Amino acid sequence: MFYKSIITIALIICFGTDVRAQFPDSTKVLAAVVPEKADKVGIARKGAPIFADERYVFKQLPRFLRGSGYIIGSMAGRNRIVPVTTGSLFVVTPLAGEPGSQEPVLHEQGFIKLDHPSFTLFSGQEVQIGIFKKDIVYDNFRLKDVRYEGWAVAFFDARPLPSITEPAQVSWLPGIEYGRSTRKWQGCPSITKTGTRLWAAWFSGGTREPDAGNYGIISYSDDGKEWVDPAMVITHPNSAVRVMDPQLWKDPQGRLWIFWVQNTGPKGFDGIWGTWAVRIDNPTSDKPTWTSPRRLCDGLTRNKPIVLASGKWLLPSYDWINHQSAVYISDDEGEHWTLQGGPLNKPISNFYEHMCVQLTNGNIWMLQRNVQESISDDQGKSWTSLQEVEELTSANSRLYIGRLQSGNLLLVYNNDPTRKARKNMTARLSLDDGQTWPYELLLDERNNVSYPDVVQDDDGLIYVCYDRSRGGEKEILMAAFTEEDIKQGRFVGKQAKQKQLISKADD
Repeated sequence: MFYKSIITIALIICFGTDVRAQFPDSTKVLAAVVPEKADKVGIARKGAPIFADERYVFKQLPRFLRGSGYIIGSMAGRNRIVPVTTGSLFVVTPLAGEPGSQEPVLHEQGFIKLDHPSFTLFSGQEVQIGIFKKDIVYDNFRLKDVRYEGWAVAFFDARPLPSITEPAQVSWLPGIEYGRSTRKWQGCPSITKTGTRLWAAWFSGGTREPDAGNYGIISYSDDGKEWVDPAMVITHPNSAVRVMDPQLWKDPQGRLWIFWVQNTGPKGFDGIWGTWAVRIDNPTSDKPTWTSPRRLCDGLTRNKPIVLASGKWLLPSYDWINHQSAVYISDDEGEHWTLQGGPLNKPISNFYEHMCVQLTNGNIWMLQRNVQESISDDQGKSWTSLQEVEELTSANSRLYIGRLQSGNLLLVYNNDPTRKARKNMTARLSLDDGQTWPYELLLDERNNVSYPDVVQDDDGLIYVCYDRSRGGEKEILMAAFTEEDIKQGRFVGKQAKQKQLISKADD
């Protein structure tokens, strides 16, 4: 019988299970685990069921495992455990030479056997068992899978992650501790416009991305020249949680949405992530008010949602664990979101930061990093396999795709034939739903320019924000132009602007 379970492990520094009583050489903090999808979590105690396909219950447990969480899985199945942050994992399995033993497999994956005598885990057990432990460490933002077949039970901290249960705090006109002079880096911006007010957002905090203390910054300008920086900050009261990647969007009713991502793990990624949001219904007020923060879905949102022809809203939120460019759908204007689907990426360490646009034939077209594409013809439920768009060469970086008021498509990306350098920030225009891109406007030719976001105002003016050298120049920049500027291939309009400064962190 085949069984597959994905266990999401996250270290919660602020709480954990102390296991020093019996094993002073073992870790002091038990890793936390969030199960995915249909996996069921039990609490390890006498009489609790161990497996989903057998009637065994716990008869005996070492004291340091009592009260911890475990997955109620198949005794005979195949298991894949996906660690998502540093910590320790304990696994009980028959010793080498016993039927069903996973000891050799665990050793190959870095587990060590604890010096603990075999015990009777359940009545009817006819094998000697051991307890194995592995300390999990990051490798390029990811933690390697743990795989085994045969029976084994993994133990962990089952309490929920604070990034899932605890909202960030949103503050208007914060103190000088969040001023430009305090930022060692800044980047990953977003932009929108409500009335005559331009809004921009990005994140900073700590010494880099990711780092303890990351927080979101919201800025605004009523004339496009002078910016209130910061007008708002999004911070988390729990030092184990980071706030990342704020994203701005004006909905069809003119309300301002501020999305952001919360993540447990000061130096890494918990893998579950989570997109949160507030909504401002009076975004042009000198004292705007906002709704309470809400967690909308799992994953990482790094681009704007879109409104489909049906009136439903589609939100991109990347599934880090399953390498899926997932999309969520709402039919009640953002009150509730449901996973709709999304194409799967190759299982490598990357951020895909996908974005969607609905084509005139009703299909949904997704573009993402490295200019890969996928198509859905059923409102985002099923997707074609991701394919590289050969004629659009770009660095491995976020891009923007969207429909303009004219009906034409706008693409903004790093136009580099070598697909390596984050340079040549370029706007391109398509008049045939992305089949060809005959017009282009070079916005910024310099190196280390990245992460464009776009809004078009009611008068047709297009604003593009992007960052430059996040830890060097520390600039958030803006360009403004019209479709005619793109067709001319140069900034010719009266309102056209290039390389305009939104924010520059002080040295």
